[in-house]
Amino acid sequence: MRNITLLLLSALLFSCKKEIKTSAVTGSDIAEAKAADAVEAVYWDSVFTRYGNGWTGGDGAISYKLPDGRSLWLWGDSFLDTVYADRHRPVVGFIHNQVTTMDADGGNFKTYYGGTKENPKPFFEAKGDSFYWPVYTIMNPNKTKLYIFLDKIVAFGSGAFDFKVTGVDVAILNYPSLSIQQIVPFSKDTLVNWAGDAYESSDGFVYLYGAESTKYNKFIHVARFPKSNPFNIKYWNGTAWVKNASQSVRVQGGVSEGFSFFEYQGKQYLLSQENLLGPDIYLWDAASPVGPFTGKRLVYTTPQKIGNFNVWTYNAKAHPQFIDNGRLLVGYCSNSQTAQGLIKNADTYRPYFVWVSNWQ
Repeated sequence: MRNITLLLLSALLFSCKKEIKTSAVTGSDIAEAKAADAVEAVYWDSVFTRYGNGWTGGDGAISYKLPDGRSLWLWGDSFLDTVYADRHRPVVGFIHNQVTTMDADGGNFKTYYGGTKENPKPFFEAKGDSFYWPVYTIMNPNKTKLYIFLDKIVAFGSGAFDFKVTGVDVAILNYPSLSIQQIVPFSKDTLVNWAGDAYESSDGFVYLYGAESTKYNKFIHVARFPKSNPFNIKYWNGTAWVKNASQSVRVQGGVSEGFSFFEYQGKQYLLSQENLLGPDIYLWDAASPVGPFTGKRLVYTTPQKIGNFNVWTYNAKAHPQFIDNGRLLVGYCSNSQTAQGLIKNADTYRPYFVWVSNWQ
């Protein structure tokens, strides 16, 4: 999705156009990092090893805890189809977005999409030639509506990079039915893509995190609005909150386009995979919603091969609602570097999870 991936099925049926650059951690990063302990979250990996009856693969894997105890998951480019016992899949069932829900233990897995099983369509449908990648969720104070923020994408050619983000729209969903009430514009074609993450603070505000992309780096910007009005937005200019988006300043670099800002036991944290499709996932302490961000430490280095196929990994996210005995659940997306891998091994295009200890 707007996070940095590439789906190479264009050789067979279609193309999903995303960044594919890589980079190494700099010497200063290595000197600063203090590794946490991580082990594979085998159970959560198994929850997303699907064979049919709904979602069977995709990227995004962005979760949100609902008031009734379920978790809602957002997916970008994804599959809705059969996966056979040997884990290969047919070249059908691809759509640009889906939503799933599950219980706290991963049970009662339910998929939401448009159209029919035989002719599926995205859950969030854009007009014209655009399509949506959903990026994060917030809720109104009365807990009757969900606001799901959507990157709006336009493709302008058949090449791997012939696409652009033209803005961010917001889908307003009724809760608990999750029916879509309407989709409205939020931001349009600005320097900052306001699709990094959202943090619902106890101070009465929702903080939005966007990414400014340069050739070799990405920088976080911060905006906020009152929980009662998600369209009364102000931007952090380094000293105050202002109405003019052009005055927004960088607060942190060296991140991915999608990341997590979250709170646990009264402390705030930033988690991000390194930029440009690097394999390392890092965690920072946050002194406030606008930083400064300190104590950078390595959380996990993602594997770059699934079975016999090389993969890219990206869009690492924290899932603090699943914290267990102090262990933080962290997920990341995997994507085959070849179209052959995508079809022959469905496990090349899906999320994976690790339990992280000693992360605080």
